[in-house]
Amino acid sequence: MKYRTLSPMQKNQIVGMTKPGMKCKDIAEVFSVPYSTISTILSHWKVHGSVESLKSQCGRPRKLFERDFQVLCCAVSSNRRHTLVELANFVSVSRTTKLYSTKKPYLNVKHKANRLAFARAYESWTFEDWCNIIWTDESSFETGKNPRQIRVWRKAYEKYNWDCIALSFKSGRSSVMVWGAFTGFDRSPLVTIPSNKRSSSDFVTIVYEGVLIGFYFLHDDPEQLILMEDGAPVHRNSLLVQWRRAHGIEKLFWPANSPDLNPIENVWMVVKVLLKHHSRPNSKLEMIEKIQSVWDTISIEWLRTLISTMPYRMQAVIAAGGGSTRW
Repeated sequence: MKYRTLSPMQKNQIVGMTKPGMKCKDIAEVFSVPYSTISTILSHWKVHGSVESLKSQCGRPRKLFERDFQVLCCAVSSNRRHTLVELANFVSVSRTTKLYSTKKPYLNVKHKANRLAFARAYESWTFEDWCNIIWTDESSFETGKNPRQIRVWRKAYEKYNWDCIALSFKSGRSSVMVWGAFTGFDRSPLVTIPSNKRSSSDFVTIVYEGVLIGFYFLHDDPEQLILMEDGAPVHRNSLLVQWRRAHGIEKLFWPANSPDLNPIENVWMVVKVLLKHHSRPNSKLEMIEKIQSVWDTISIEWLRTLISTMPYRMQAVIAAGGGSTRW
């Protein structure tokens, strides 16, 4: 038994045993503690006249009354997934600020320099200029999986309690990749890219010739349009480069690791959020149907609102010296 585990009553008993002349060695045997523990307790008593520890209480003092603490315990027991805001509503306390760190792509010196050069080159562009960009991107969706990490309130030994675990299902998980595009005037049809058809030649057939060429030339003045694509390897393939040149499609230079500058990334984020309100799809076909239904609800007015943020994104990159922005 260590010194710190002895109760105040036991410490007082040790002091009392010394008064009749009992030796420290014998007292240590009675309490099954080291000789040094008894010696330390007696030395502390001789100096301070008390066996109470002078150490201040560790940690911040509790701000809750006992009744409020019991209310919180009951609330957590009834629903392990209460948020801090919900728990704060049970008692009169302020919400603790504990936030997740924001995830952003790694930017080295070259990345920042290219982003800064891009922002300065286009900082004078107007909303109308940005409306002529064909914003494109691919995005993956996974069936049979909830991508959110569920947090619960629990004690260490409650890790495997039924109400503290997040259930998973062995329904066949598979991913669905889709391609989409929009301008300030229209939204393209959604394209599903099969997992076995993701080569450069497949991309030309499925995306470029299947959707992009029609979306491009149906525009009132296609010569004003500029294609935006990120730096994915398939976009840099010589076959795609030759196809774009053959059809007279100009491509916008795009700095690497810059999803914050592409408004279609915001579209994918909203699509994934809206999908959470649907029942969990258990097959690729069901997932594709749900993605398509959400894609079809996206209005041109909202897409134009996203495009209107481009001047501000350029300013943010310049202010950050090419670094990450809030977008």
